[in-house]
Amino acid sequence: MNGFGASIKESRINAADYVTVQRTDMRLLRHGIYPPYRGTHVEFDEKNHLLYTRGAVGYYETYPGLYIPQPLEIRIVESDESPGIICKEILGLTKMNWNNTQFDGKYPITIECARRVGDIMKYLGEDEQPQIRYSFYM
Repeated sequence: MNGFGASIKESRINAADYVTVQRTDMRLLRHGIYPPYRGTHVEFDEKNHLLYTRGAVGYYETYPGLYIPQPLEIRIVESDESPGIICKEILGLTKMNWNNTQFDGKYPITIECARRVGDIMKYLGEDEQPQIRYSFYM
């Protein structure tokens, strides 16, 4: 945290949010046949939150997925923004994968792309030089 703080101060960044985004086995139930709505945000306390980035969509009056959606556990370590704004930003980042036609993803594009690049790079040999162009991995 000290290293992040020093870098932020050195870079003259005015606001910073330290957040973890992870899987959870927790689920919410909703009356009826559909899962909770996409964007459902549950605040357990100041630091612990649950966010459905996939779920029923009111506009379509259905759930467009094939499987029961799994929410993300959002843990706020330290932040300058409110938990509601942080969850809205995370939700917005799940809609930014322009490499496919799905309008919602489970993870924010920043995490999803990093994982995909990592999945490819793990097959590099010790003497191989990785590609530096992002487009190579898409």
